[in-house]
Amino acid sequence: MSTPDIWAIRAVAKATFYDLKTGKAKVQLKNLKTSGIENSADTVYAQGGEGNNKIVGFSGNRGAKVPLQDAVFTNEVIAMMTGNDIQKGVAPIIQRDEIKIVNNKATLNYTPATPVEGLNSIYLLSNEGVHEKEIEFAVGTLSKGTYSITGKELTFSDGEFEDNTEIVAYYKTQSGASAKTITVSSDKFAGTYRVVLDVIVRAVGDKQDYAAQIDITNAKMEDGWKIDMAADGDPSVFDIPLEILKPQNSTQLYTMTIYDANEMI
Repeated sequence: MSTPDIWAIRAVAKATFYDLKTGKAKVQLKNLKTSGIENSADTVYAQGGEGNNKIVGFSGNRGAKVPLQDAVFTNEVIAMMTGNDIQKGVAPIIQRDEIKIVNNKATLNYTPATPVEGLNSIYLLSNEGVHEKEIEFAVGTLSKGTYSITGKELTFSDGEFEDNTEIVAYYKTQSGASAKTITVSSDKFAGTYRVVLDVIVRAVGDKQDYAAQIDITNAKMEDGWKIDMAADGDPSVFDIPLEILKPQNSTQLYTMTIYDANEMI
C-alpha cells in the first residue's frame, strides 16, 4: 500500500510522556476523550494609501498548543502537573463518625491518632443531624458533659445519655501503607516533557487505516487545571493543557509522520 496524501481522522490519540533529562517514558494515557494540535501565529500588516488598505503582511509568534482531555484521572499525570512526586505510605486522614451511645459507651470506626488530649470535637446530634451540645474531653475525673477515650472506645458519664443517643465525632486517624498522596505546593510548578501522540487515520483513496505519529520535542504542562465534582451528569474529565516550546537548537516545534505499520522493519 502507498502511504496516503489525503486522509480523514475520527479517532483519539494515545499520548506518551517522556522525561527530558533521562529520555525515559514516564506515563502513557490510553483513555483520552479528545486530543489534538492547535497551531497559532500572529500577522501584522503594512497599511496605507487611499482607504488604508493592507499592502503586505508579516507573520510571527508561531506557537502551538496540545489540548488533551482524559476520561479518567492518573495519579502520575496529576503529580507531573503539580511539580511534586507522589508520596507513598501512611498519611493522616480527617475522619467524621456518626455513632450511637449504648451503655455509656460508643465505639469509633477507626483508631484516633494521638488521642491524649481528646478528639477534635464531639457533638450530640439532633433528629435532623445538626450539631447540638458539645461534649468535652475529660481532663482528670470523668463528669457530666465530658468523655474519656481508650483506643477506639469512648466512655461517658454514667446515666447521662440514653441508649442509642446519636453523636458525631471528628478526629484524625491514618491511612494504610498503600496510600498515595499528591501535594500541590506554592513553590513547585508543572514540568516540560517530550510528548508523542499516536493515532489512526483513514485514507480517502483505498479506505485503509494508517498510523500517524506526532512527535513534540518540548511540551510545557500549563499550571491551570481543575477537578470537577458533581452528583449528576457525565463523569468528570481531566483537562491537560500543553504549550509547545521551541527546542534550544532547532526551529522544529513538532513533526507528524503518516506511515504504514506493516512496512516497519
